[in-house]
Amino acid sequence: QVLLPKPLLPHWFFIAMAAVPLFWKVSVQDPGQLAWLRDWTAPGLIPVDDLHVTLLYLGGRTAGEAAIANDLSEEEYLRMSEALQRLDGSEVTLSVTAVLKHPEMIFARVELSGDVASAVARVEFPGDVASARAPHLTLCRSPAVRPKLAISLLGDPRSCEVHEVSPPIVLRGVVGLETGPAERPAKKEVADPTVFVGSFLRVETNARASRQTEPSGYATFLAGTEEEIQAWATCLAASVKAQPAGPASLKLKTRVQAPDKPGHIYLKWGATASDLAGQEIGAILEARHQELL
Repeated sequence: QVLLPKPLLPHWFFIAMAAVPLFWKVSVQDPGQLAWLRDWTAPGLIPVDDLHVTLLYLGGRTAGEAAIANDLSEEEYLRMSEALQRLDGSEVTLSVTAVLKHPEMIFARVELSGDVASAVARVEFPGDVASARAPHLTLCRSPAVRPKLAISLLGDPRSCEVHEVSPPIVLRGVVGLETGPAERPAKKEVADPTVFVGSFLRVETNARASRQTEPSGYATFLAGTEEEIQAWATCLAASVKAQPAGPASLKLKTRVQAPDKPGHIYLKWGATASDLAGQEIGAILEARHQELL
């Protein structure tokens, strides 16, 4: 019997096998109320197995990258992360104040209390962002949409049936850290400041006729079915409209690209931020997309 040499595995194989921190959460562990939560469903919507409230997104990223994804300063992100580490494994309570029914999703608006509320309280939290960032508990959803569609719907619930819960339903849960496999790093291209290539997106900026021309570009999803890409593009464009991405001076605007145009999302930003390269715009959009997954 001839023994063939085992193939050498690339370094990213071992990286992908390692578990990385994805997000802090409160997992609902209240048998007395789970039946009530499970009653909220609709045809075509799939119940969520792990009922939880996301507290802080990490995504296996560095502190600086995760801070950007959460629209936080790195200092504030580290403060929250350390506070949640101290609460790891603690039992906490949260209150369901409303249930929102959308054709693609049913979710609950919740209020945190005690130490966990203090842990994720933001130092600077504008009102419009606060409404979109309200804690929520996804109960069931269509496979065609991403879980964090709820963020946009909380900011603008006009397309939802809102069922206020009075008095609020109190749930018990446990603070914990969700982990999962790291993703394979994307193949890097030759450095070009006008082009960004990430794990999900390629962003290219258009040439400007003059300094007075408003900077623009387009983003292209690197993989996915036509239906998935359309859903991702719609969700990402809506998220940026509901909650501005990047620094305030960027004034980034996005819309789903027309079928006969390049890319999947059309991008435009303020002339005062014209010095920002495609790599920087791309990093901002990639972080937001990963947050929406």
